[in-house]
Amino acid sequence: MDRIGVYAYCGYDLPAEERFKKVKESGFKKVAVWCHTDFNTNSGISEYEQFKFVKEQGLEVSYAHAPIKYAPYLMNKYYGAKEAVKEHKIYVKSAKEQGVKILVIHLPEITPAVIDNVAEVAAFATDQGVTLAVENLTGEAPFDELFREVKDISFCYDTCHALMFGDREGKMAERYLDRLITTHLSDGDGKKDCHFLPGDGVYDFSALAERLRKGGYKGDFVLEAFQTAEYADISEFLSVGKERLERIFG
Repeated sequence: MDRIGVYAYCGYDLPAEERFKKVKESGFKKVAVWCHTDFNTNSGISEYEQFKFVKEQGLEVSYAHAPIKYAPYLMNKYYGAKEAVKEHKIYVKSAKEQGVKILVIHLPEITPAVIDNVAEVAAFATDQGVTLAVENLTGEAPFDELFREVKDISFCYDTCHALMFGDREGKMAERYLDRLITTHLSDGDGKKDCHFLPGDGVYDFSALAERLRKGGYKGDFVLEAFQTAEYADISEFLSVGKERLERIFG
């Protein structure tokens, strides 16, 4: 299925080149990457080296994820805000240079300052041909005000984060379906940010799949799960994850 992808890190501290090779060998055609530098900071590679491995394996980038270092400063009206906006624009430029169409970002709580700063970054992204997408970290209706005020921004639905705040069947995805452009798919126990493989926790993926099907969702289904004790081998982990996503969303 061409809309199935995987976040390349997966919790396995292998050399980046080997991880991308394993992703390809497991049958994935799409991969999600950490923008700017590799998520596994021990690897010490830049985004340019990372994308070199992506291209060598013939993979397509589903989205890039912006580092969260500067995200908290987006809520400041003065101190740190200009630097945070500047850094997020750099992430946008990096995505454009690598041909990436979607950039996912984390946000602090939604405040007037956050809305103003994100609106500036989102407008810049649109001018660069990149779609900015915000990822849910809390529950209820976190982006109602943001989406009402900022038109140039989309939504990335994270199932594990939603589960921690009581959404175990895709209600938030349905709420923001008109903005939904990509997904972070993983399971959990509803208490912690577990990021298990789908089916290893309590999230109802069948219910989510039905909501997305009825809503006409056209984006990718991206596995964002991390290694657990029962999956010592990355190849097994990737194969099991791919099979489950294809069975649920195929």
